[in-house]
Amino acid sequence: MKFVIGKFSNEVFHALTKKELTLLFKLVPKEWTKPITGVVLSAKIFSKTKVEQAVFYTDKTKQLSILSRGLDRQDIARQVLIELAVVGGELDPINPNKASKEQVVALDTLIKPYMDKFLKSRI
Repeated sequence: MKFVIGKFSNEVFHALTKKELTLLFKLVPKEWTKPITGVVLSAKIFSKTKVEQAVFYTDKTKQLSILSRGLDRQDIARQVLIELAVVGGELDPINPNKASKEQVVALDTLIKPYMDKFLKSRI
């Protein structure tokens, strides 16, 4: 899998490093990551874009894009896990920012074991 990290010159950094993303990919079932051929840590700042969510998969390019500059590490890790579950067929496509309470509980229950392992790791 190819990782591309966007270059930028000012101090708003990515929420996750390449090492942390690699760890997330290792924690989840292989089926969740199998369709993905590339990961892009975008140099764009999410709040300055018109995209609906900071982590999204494009089926046409088989690319996972992450706009995490200046955002919370734990929230982005959660969004990556949710998107991986969607890519792997575990969930119907959903925008975690617009999910109902019931959907949020189901999402958190599904990704909790992976999130716990990620948060316990020291990178």
